[in-house]
Amino acid sequence: MTSYIDASSPTGNGRRIQILSTDLIFGGIDNVFIYPSLDVDRLRNALSRTLSFWPIITGRILVDNDDQYFIKFTDNSIPFTYIENDQLEQWPDLPVVVDDMTLIQPFIDSVQYKPEIEPLLRIKVTRLVRSNEYILGTSFFHMVGDAYSTIHFHNDLSQIYQNLEPILPRPVFERHLLNKEDSKFSLLPVLKLYQNTGKREDILTRLGKEYAETDPINMSFSSKQLAKLHSLVEDNNEITIHDVLCAYIIFLMNKHLFNSEDEYIHRTYMYINYRDVSDSLTPKGYIANAIMQPLSSDFPNPLSLSSIAKTIRQLIKTTRQEDFLQKWVTSANILMEKFIKDGQVNFVWDKDEAIFNSNYKYDWADQVNFGMKNQCRFHTIGIYKYYFRIFQLNPIKEENGNWIKDNGGAEVSFRIPKGEIKEKFLAAWNKDIQENFLNIK
Repeated sequence: MTSYIDASSPTGNGRRIQILSTDLIFGGIDNVFIYPSLDVDRLRNALSRTLSFWPIITGRILVDNDDQYFIKFTDNSIPFTYIENDQLEQWPDLPVVVDDMTLIQPFIDSVQYKPEIEPLLRIKVTRLVRSNEYILGTSFFHMVGDAYSTIHFHNDLSQIYQNLEPILPRPVFERHLLNKEDSKFSLLPVLKLYQNTGKREDILTRLGKEYAETDPINMSFSSKQLAKLHSLVEDNNEITIHDVLCAYIIFLMNKHLFNSEDEYIHRTYMYINYRDVSDSLTPKGYIANAIMQPLSSDFPNPLSLSSIAKTIRQLIKTTRQEDFLQKWVTSANILMEKFIKDGQVNFVWDKDEAIFNSNYKYDWADQVNFGMKNQCRFHTIGIYKYYFRIFQLNPIKEENGNWIKDNGGAEVSFRIPKGEIKEKFLAAWNKDIQENFLNIK
């Protein structure tokens, strides 16, 4: 049964904002959250109140005759679907990132790209009759914002459901003004992900081929294991645990998967949230796609954990310089506008490159717990070859019924070629785990 939820106090008033080319991600951010209980009427009421703080969500995408994109705050209703499932015994034990979409998709009502028609948020709640668990499926249109934006909205909903005040800062929706392009900067290798593009149909064909030739891997690391890895890096005062985790994955591949230096991963792209650097670009609470994907320099030693980790940290430090960031955001916006008009897609990288799209800084299960601390489990979908996604671990229910959570632990998900390559990788990782990373340098 589908109902339609309005903001308790509509605040859109028909205003509209122009969105940047870097916001033009034509799909939804689809997630599910599993709870041992949920008051559905209370959730509906909380959503209505939350929408009053988030008029952008009640809006619609508009495209004018000059192919400029806008979101108009139209104060439309949000579809809310509730169903009951008496087929599934209980929610299965799944990794955070699920490769088999058929396991997750039935619990999500995904948003579609339909300007002026499609809502920017869809919510679906499924009650598992046999276990009395509740699955909250949310689909948040990516043009509204990135992972930070999505979790900000979900956390506000969780807070209001508990009759608590939303955590500051409040959401800010107006996009920033960009500087004039620096044409020399636009040619730099750091923007390679926006320079190397391909036709959409060609990339879909490639992804289909890769899917058939690869298997998914979900690697779990405890917080103690990550602390041990961090301790192995020389001069690690600036290096973060996340830097070292990314470096370890590359180190493991270079050491055990490839037969020659020509095959090594020599550099990596990092998805980076560029908030908290410039108030003019990203004021507090900024809701948009404030993410960048710069390319690192070559690793001085692609077989050294420290060398790789330091190169990653240097890339992140560079992006935190305001002048660099202003130039990068401006150039990325111009380059993306061009390749979208040309019908191109930028999901392309070279064989000696990897890409990390990490949510490790966001504890989704905790931030959207609706008051059920360490009892909410979070899942999402989408795993690609040598495209590494990192999330914090879900809580686990012990045999005695208690819930525990390893705060700071991580899951790394990606696809890897089937057969010998996969087996060699897993064997090397398991050996490192058993030896407590004794032979890592």
